[in-house]
Amino acid sequence: MKGSFTGYFINAPAVSSGKRLLLIFLGILLFISLFSFGPILALQQTVFNPDCIASYVDDIDVPALAHDWLKTNVAPGNPVSAKAMGLLIINLEPQIKDQLRSYVRNTYAFLLDRLEKGKLLETATAQRPLFDDMASQFQAIIDLPGLSPALAALGISTDSIKKYTDVDQINGYFDMLEQVAALKDIAVTADTIYIPLIIFILALIVAIKLIARKPGFISGELGLILAICGALQYFIALIVSSLGRPAISQFNLPPIIQTWLLRMVGDYNNVLIIYGGVILLCGIALIVVYYAVKSGRLWSTKSL
Repeated sequence: MKGSFTGYFINAPAVSSGKRLLLIFLGILLFISLFSFGPILALQQTVFNPDCIASYVDDIDVPALAHDWLKTNVAPGNPVSAKAMGLLIINLEPQIKDQLRSYVRNTYAFLLDRLEKGKLLETATAQRPLFDDMASQFQAIIDLPGLSPALAALGISTDSIKKYTDVDQINGYFDMLEQVAALKDIAVTADTIYIPLIIFILALIVAIKLIARKPGFISGELGLILAICGALQYFIALIVSSLGRPAISQFNLPPIIQTWLLRMVGDYNNVLIIYGGVILLCGIALIVVYYAVKSGRLWSTKSL
């Protein structure tokens, strides 16, 4: 059985012109599918993965952020309170990160759900005035005459709190959501065709093998397709990397959000690079096999 299966490929007849045209057509479909799968895989692993986004919380140095804030806003007037608050935050850092990680994961999953259902823009538009009103009310509370002395007794200035409820930053966040809402079709498509595309790629490879049958032709066609596709993935990663920072910096977002978005772009590029590298190496290996077959090192010249 094994010998007959091997002979099906080794002793295959010459590839006819009709089969050659069909194989070229299948090769073009395979190239398009592989080329499309790279960005979709990167999106699934990063942008559309709430667990990936939630993991960014681990990069936050909570004690360092608290120390810097306390040193600037509390320590000058009340160093004892600043030190006590700093020690408390250090001890509570694991719990703080757990809560943040859960909050980020759930919030991001909700936004993705709104995006896929085409309701993100509607949600952002409805919530914007509510958040603007909350920020305005919060700043009005901070400006109450009786609150300022109490905060001052702790060494905390009202300006140091107001900057965290800046309306411009809140509007920048919603501006970004409205831009993301335009990507609804991309999100739905990426999620819908992810598994079917994998099956389609495998089916194309099997079809090329069964139709061509000749090892030299198979390795040559597949090797060329994979090598070109892998190299182009690197090119896409370079483009995304160069365009990512300017696109993110146009929004007036808090520094930590900008840092997360830049890391998301970096992770997206890393997935593309790994995918492209694997595809490129496989293509090079198949091209080597093609020349080995052509020179008769793997099979006799008659079998080619």
